[in-house]
Amino acid sequence: MIEKKLKKYFGYSNFRPLQKEVITHVLSGRDALVVMPTGGGKSLLFQLPALMRDGVTIVISPLISLMKDQVDSLTANGIQATMFNSSIDTQKLRQREVASLHGEYKLIYLAPERLANPHVRTWLGKLNITSFAIDEAHCISQWGHDFRPDYRNLKLFRKDFPQIPIIALTASATASVQSDIIRELELHNHKTFVSSFYRDNLHITVTSKSGANAKILRLIKNCDGESCIVYCFSRKETEELSEFLNVHDIPANAYHAGLSPEDRHEVQDAFVRDEITVVTATVAFGMGIDKPDVRLVIHKTFPKTIEGYYQEIGRAGRDGLPAEVVMLYSAGDKVKLDFFLQQMEDSQRRISEETKIKEVMDYAQSRICRWKWMTAYFGQIGLEDCEQCDVCKSVKDTEDATEIVQKILSCVIKTGNAFGKGHIIKVLRGSREKGILQREHHNLSVHGIAKQYSAQQIGEYFTHLIALGFVAKGTTEYDTYRITARGAEFLNKREIIELPKIKNEIAKASLTKGATIKDKDYDVEIFQKLRELRREIADENGVPAFMVFGDVSLRAMAREMPTTLDEFVCIPGVGSKKLQDYGQQFTRLLSEMR
Repeated sequence: MIEKKLKKYFGYSNFRPLQKEVITHVLSGRDALVVMPTGGGKSLLFQLPALMRDGVTIVISPLISLMKDQVDSLTANGIQATMFNSSIDTQKLRQREVASLHGEYKLIYLAPERLANPHVRTWLGKLNITSFAIDEAHCISQWGHDFRPDYRNLKLFRKDFPQIPIIALTASATASVQSDIIRELELHNHKTFVSSFYRDNLHITVTSKSGANAKILRLIKNCDGESCIVYCFSRKETEELSEFLNVHDIPANAYHAGLSPEDRHEVQDAFVRDEITVVTATVAFGMGIDKPDVRLVIHKTFPKTIEGYYQEIGRAGRDGLPAEVVMLYSAGDKVKLDFFLQQMEDSQRRISEETKIKEVMDYAQSRICRWKWMTAYFGQIGLEDCEQCDVCKSVKDTEDATEIVQKILSCVIKTGNAFGKGHIIKVLRGSREKGILQREHHNLSVHGIAKQYSAQQIGEYFTHLIALGFVAKGTTEYDTYRITARGAEFLNKREIIELPKIKNEIAKASLTKGATIKDKDYDVEIFQKLRELRREIADENGVPAFMVFGDVSLRAMAREMPTTLDEFVCIPGVGSKKLQDYGQQFTRLLSEMR
């Protein structure tokens, strides 16, 4: 029964990992918290159960654009859905309220701020509600990276509707955020489902920020006109980069909170409809984008939190096809973020944000598999090296690092196991700045013994030593380091150690033609013809191209070449409504291409 509904409405014959288990639990009428990466199929977890029960599912969603995309997508699949938010005039809201009382919708999307309105709560009380779905549930947690006060209104659900089950969903939540969500929503008799945070289709690279615009241009050109997002630090930076790309014949627009709502909508709409290929944006952009075919996400400035970074890179490859994510890293960018932190009046919040920024810097500087580091951050230990991030690709090229490691460890000891990485680097490179002289560290035997290395190179070696457990953070409030028993053992036994070669630049292969890995088991020419037809149909119907069919479906068509409706319905993403609406046009084109 569940599989039949899946194929009829969504066009798929099989569930993704964890989906069926969660849906079965939801249909049992119990609460659930689901932590599943972007692109993992979270929406299906409440949309499919809604079709299998009488009544309506109320979905709380934080952004109007996200609501609209999901409602349009559901409608395209033949599912009755609507939304209530500030973009809709009062007359239409009243019409939709009346229609909902007559049972005309299976899913109703609602903005969280509307729950504070007594009229809305009275109206909800008259509906036959079967469940509540809280999308982007991390917004309710004060420890989350995107806390929104309006989400506190969701407590009213448990008060007003104590027996109606709640499913809370988020793409990224640490253990503390998960606990906060459970407490704030008062979930009871619930089950927590945590999918793997690993996205095997996302290929991660962290590289030096030097020559940033040239690198960004090269990466975008390698994408062959497919959709890209570049996250920038400031409004000014988004506009300057957008102008630079346009000068180089890349259709790009800037997106930031300083634009009017109309202008933001225009940029977002142009991007979703493939009228522009690149958006240069602040983090204000992306949370409301339900675009599955973004092939590249670049961070021009490193993000403020790992959680935010994970969500932002998760906007690439949501269709499961390969995509690239690149962070341009410079420790100097922390100066910009420090200014941002100084504006915070809440000292506890400021300290928390400072810690999160340092975690991002540790990630960027680490020489551990990017995915192993990130999944461990979210509490999932034991992932094997991904073999496709920049670190995994570079570790195959190693060198004898025994001497420099001995020098670093000796410096940590001789400075008293009481200083930070920056101070250790300065001593090793022979700095005579005031802090070194005052402490008489210029008289130490280790002073200047590694001056042939750059500060960046020593810093990278130091990061390896942290990862290997040779040094560890001290117990003070400052970021000091001490040698560990393992590090002391290495020195005492005069062990030999091999480490990845230090590179001043990421592997050129990551920034040259072929950076976007493509699945070539389909006919590329036919795929392009199918994309053209998809675009024509989308324009005629006033919807984004991916709502007609996603790239996964088009690639399958270009591979399988279905020329009859019976063959066409077997393509992933072809449900009964899309078979009826588009089947004839696509099979006709495929017949002509044979």
